[in-house]
Amino acid sequence: SDISGSIQLSSNLLNVNAKVPEFSYDGKVFTGINLVGNGNRDSLYTDITAEDIKISDSMHFPDTKLKLVSHNDVSLIKLNTSANKTLNAAELNASVQSFEDGVRIHFFPSEFVLNDKKWTLEKDGELTLRKNYPIGANEIKFSSGQQEIVISSEMEEETSNVNLVARLKSVVLEDILPFFLRKPEFKGELTGTATVRDPFGNPFIRFQGVTDSLSMDGNYLGTVNLASTVDTRTGRVTYKVDTDGSDYVFEGDGYYNYKDSTGDKLGINLTANKIRLEILQPYLKTVFSQMAGVAKGKITMKGDGTAPSVIGDVVIDSASLTVAYTQCKYLVNNQTIKFGKNNIDLGIMNLRDTLGNTGTVSGRMQHEFFNNFYFSDMRFETGKMLLLNTTKKDNIQFYGNVIGSALMTMNGPTTNLKMNIDGQPSSLDSSHIYLPTGAEAREGNKIDYIEFIQFGSEMDKASSNTESSNITVNLNITANPACKVDVILDEETGDIIKAQGNGKLSMTVGTTEPMTMRGRYELTKGEYTFNFQTFLKRPFTLSEGSITWNGDPYLATIQIDAEYLAKNVDISALVPSGANNVRSKADVIVLAHLTGNLKKPEIDFEFQFSEGSEASRDFFALKKLEQFKSDQNDMFKQVASLLLLNSFISEEQAFLSGQSTLNIGAGTIGGIMSSWLTNIFNKELERATKGVISTYIDINPTVNLQNRANQLQANVRAGLKIFLSSRINVLVAGNYEYNNPYVQLDRKGLFTPDISLEWLLNKDGSLRVVGFNRTSIDFTSSQRNRSGIQLAYRKDFDKISDIFKSRKKMQQEEAVRYKVLAADSTYIPKPDSSMQRN
Repeated sequence: SDISGSIQLSSNLLNVNAKVPEFSYDGKVFTGINLVGNGNRDSLYTDITAEDIKISDSMHFPDTKLKLVSHNDVSLIKLNTSANKTLNAAELNASVQSFEDGVRIHFFPSEFVLNDKKWTLEKDGELTLRKNYPIGANEIKFSSGQQEIVISSEMEEETSNVNLVARLKSVVLEDILPFFLRKPEFKGELTGTATVRDPFGNPFIRFQGVTDSLSMDGNYLGTVNLASTVDTRTGRVTYKVDTDGSDYVFEGDGYYNYKDSTGDKLGINLTANKIRLEILQPYLKTVFSQMAGVAKGKITMKGDGTAPSVIGDVVIDSASLTVAYTQCKYLVNNQTIKFGKNNIDLGIMNLRDTLGNTGTVSGRMQHEFFNNFYFSDMRFETGKMLLLNTTKKDNIQFYGNVIGSALMTMNGPTTNLKMNIDGQPSSLDSSHIYLPTGAEAREGNKIDYIEFIQFGSEMDKASSNTESSNITVNLNITANPACKVDVILDEETGDIIKAQGNGKLSMTVGTTEPMTMRGRYELTKGEYTFNFQTFLKRPFTLSEGSITWNGDPYLATIQIDAEYLAKNVDISALVPSGANNVRSKADVIVLAHLTGNLKKPEIDFEFQFSEGSEASRDFFALKKLEQFKSDQNDMFKQVASLLLLNSFISEEQAFLSGQSTLNIGAGTIGGIMSSWLTNIFNKELERATKGVISTYIDINPTVNLQNRANQLQANVRAGLKIFLSSRINVLVAGNYEYNNPYVQLDRKGLFTPDISLEWLLNKDGSLRVVGFNRTSIDFTSSQRNRSGIQLAYRKDFDKISDIFKSRKKMQQEEAVRYKVLAADSTYIPKPDSSMQRN
């Protein structure tokens, strides 16, 4: 500490300066105290500031300022402060008159902001606190809108004692309670009267009132009557509550002793004739994502204030519980849950799913007042029940609907919870599982959709030592043909392998560990389909194949053969002119071989004539089909022509010549078709408009032949690029979704337009301003529009290292390369294969 000052006796002047880094008094800690005082024999002026005043671990008053002007026995004070909780700001103005046995405080207009609500302390209120005189309070009134707190003094008729009385009117609980209680969260309006006896001796407080529209953690309780007492001599608080609402009918009494050191600080007796289970949702959110229903019973809570024991029986009349991980909803009727000391015993509970199937759940959960759960042999078993009911929103890694037999066990604490599930789809019911393989699924290959909640007194993060929660799920599935499996290769284009088969699959996924998958799935039937609207339906039937997982679910090995039968194909382009020994029409089988891994599958094609047909014996036609295998680009063009036009193309057809190179890197049939159509239309349109307009077309349809309705699904993306000048381009494009279950629920078709305007700021167009209006699919509102302006930079490069080179450096290297290659007469410049970056 640093204290300095001066006294001038001749002129009766006093100056004091003090800096105190920290001191404590009666458990209160004062930090960063600065005091400046000066005065004379008539008056004293004092300024005091404090960086922080710590009342308790959770109550602080930062940046507090106090000004005093004292003359004789009267001091004028001005106090400015705030609190770390709901007290945003406060200013108190008053005069204090000192007596030998106490003080008299006269209040001037003051105000404070509590939870963003302005409260006013009206003028001329007065409080007298003297040992030799009765307490006196007059016209001390706090108000904020309809809220009022009026403090006065009243004499008891029986004893002639003077008590301090506070009358509350419509006081909002959520503004006051956070100073004392954070969890559970109560809301409502309190009206009542508090009486304080013997305020200078052993104060005894009695309160009688009612709370209107009371809610706890968002659950509406109704009107609750409250009577309580506080004995400051013993530290014992007693209370009684009761309510008789439509959703909650209960009564209770209890005590809380804040001075107790024997472990008997808290006692509650609650008798509930009707209580909604939603009130337990925050405490059991780890297991159940939704709870609803009605229960009754008697509960006793006893022990210390941090983790009291909960004992009693609760009878669930009717309830629905949704399991967080599987999103399956189960119904419970007339089941009893026993609460023991620090444990919850489920006994053997009978459950029903929403389809009427039954199962049982049993086991115990140990806890410390609903904290630190430990699951002891929790067991769920059923011969047939809804086991999985998730969508992409719930779990991006795998989702679907499964009905079957299962055995699930849960053991361990929430910091290391093990969930083992063994299941098999029912052979008599329809089940469907979706396995995405795109980048979005790979990024989300950890459980982050289960939220673990720690309940009890809320602490600052810096002082909390709660261990992080972790769950590991081991899922073993025995697949059968009754369960359909959709392996989504590319969700944007709609390329999906729809399969049915047999196999045993094991999946492991955890909160802190990536998903792994092992097993082999043998395909018995399915489709890999290319269709569009009513004029184009090209289903590839899966003839045989398998998918094998050995760890990384997105690196599974696939060996799948699919075939499509094209009828009455024009095969005249396969034979030389003049060879009339073969019919011009024949049935052609298109064979597709999918190999590699799910992350980047490879696709190869071959053609066959139907067995026994006349074309299958023609030497020239068979030889031509073999030649297609040697040129992958030519094979892709022939496949595209066959699927779209039902005919082969000849070398004389210029618009399909080798000049229109297809993207042979396409990994799906949809990608091959889109590339082929874009090349055709783009070239013809540029020729007709002399380069002013170009286009692209992207078609990605499927059809599910296993669906009785033979439901068609399709996606088309197309656009026109208009070159208004050398610096201004306009792109008009759009997407059309038809019957796509992944993007819509209630409409057959959904068109989403896109428009953008590009202004090239420099000559080569590497720097440009883009104004856009884009429409995307949204699960909740079908479409979502976005408009804006962006600044884009574009650079062409052949190697990653070229990104960091200047244009001049790249031009010098290119000049040297061409100079060296010019001597080689066999060198033929490659087509432009540069990568582009926006």
